[in-house]
Amino acid sequence: MSFRTTTTLTIALLTAVTLGAGFMAVSEAFNALQREQLDASLLGVAAAEALEAPAHHFSFSDRPGPAANDVGPLTKYGVIYDEQGKVLSATSPFDTAPLTLSELQRPLREAFDIHFEGSSMRGVLVPIPEHRGKVLFLATSREDLDGDEAFLHRAMLVAFIVAVGWVVAVAYWLGGRLTVAHDAVAETVRKITQGDLSARVRIEHSDAEVAQVAADINEMVDQLGKLLASQQRFIANAAHELRSPLATLHGELQQAVRKKRDAASYEQAIHSALTASRRLTRLVQDLLTLARVTSRNTDQAASVEVMAAIREARAEVAPFAAERGVTLDVDLDVSCTVPDRGGDTARLFRNLLENAIRHSPEHGTVHVVGTCSGNTILIRISDQGPGVPVADHEAVFEPFFRGKGATPGEGAGLGLGIAREIARSHRGDVILDRSNAIGAQFVVSLPVVLRVGLKT
Repeated sequence: MSFRTTTTLTIALLTAVTLGAGFMAVSEAFNALQREQLDASLLGVAAAEALEAPAHHFSFSDRPGPAANDVGPLTKYGVIYDEQGKVLSATSPFDTAPLTLSELQRPLREAFDIHFEGSSMRGVLVPIPEHRGKVLFLATSREDLDGDEAFLHRAMLVAFIVAVGWVVAVAYWLGGRLTVAHDAVAETVRKITQGDLSARVRIEHSDAEVAQVAADINEMVDQLGKLLASQQRFIANAAHELRSPLATLHGELQQAVRKKRDAASYEQAIHSALTASRRLTRLVQDLLTLARVTSRNTDQAASVEVMAAIREARAEVAPFAAERGVTLDVDLDVSCTVPDRGGDTARLFRNLLENAIRHSPEHGTVHVVGTCSGNTILIRISDQGPGVPVADHEAVFEPFFRGKGATPGEGAGLGLGIAREIARSHRGDVILDRSNAIGAQFVVSLPVVLRVGLKT
């Protein structure tokens, strides 16, 4: 059952219950008022007849009957009884078959209903003043009263049906208007679940909240599309990067076993295979690290003294720096403890140092400067290379990105992306300082866990 139909049925049910209860209350109140008016008039006429009965030899006068409504006085019917219940006088239709007093055992001066020979009547018993034991019974037809009640019931029923029908129609129409957005969203979600990421919620609605929901859903689909596209590029790039060392490894091993060779040839093939294997191992490790740090693990991290992490990273890249003739200059004003998870902080600095060394000129210098600002430490790593083109300032952090001047074997282009994701997993960040005039300068910001003191 659709939301629109459910809403309409709910409104119709609530309306029917509310109107039904209201109409029943109004009808009962109106009928009670009519009865009260008839009873008051009936009691008044009965009291007057009882007062005048002795003067008329205990018979009824020509006084008009009680008035029930605007029609005028109703016909009165009555019986007068003596002390023993004997009928002293009776009007039609009681004159032919009068009721016995035992059949009228009701409280005095309280009106009640009575059925006589197929007719419904309203009657009352009153005592005759100064004649103990004698009572007068006066009745009148309920036909007009019952007719008014029946007419009111029919009118109420017609009004009830019309009102409920009108409410259902209006509710269905309003439900259609109000569920346009719901239907549009549902249709879009169905298309998305079927793989159509081009689907968008198209709603022109005056309600700001509905319009915002539509905009949020469209933005969510845009982001989902970007994530899927990024994932597909990542998989394609990873496959491409893995293919090269695997092909080298497979080729060297295949050549080595294809025919007999001397020891030197086998040694050369093994060295080539080991080089490809090391490249493959590092690439796999980088991919695993990137997958781990981008999972945003919320487990409580350990901590590390920032200088210890930088010294570890410096020791790991020292052979690479010596090979390229690059000097590493580290100058930190303060020492503090920063978050760390499984040596990730040292890995962060190692990747940035490797990148700086790779892009530094021969005999160049890589500067590492650290300052503490509030509860954050800033580490600036700058080189003297050609810098990063403006168009590539954000792209350098994307997995597998390599600039136009990159040469084969320089790496898979994962280092900067891993560094940034490690920093962000510790509630920090890595950015490229665009204000640096010479070379490239990357700024690492990390939250301080514990400030140790000044470095000398």
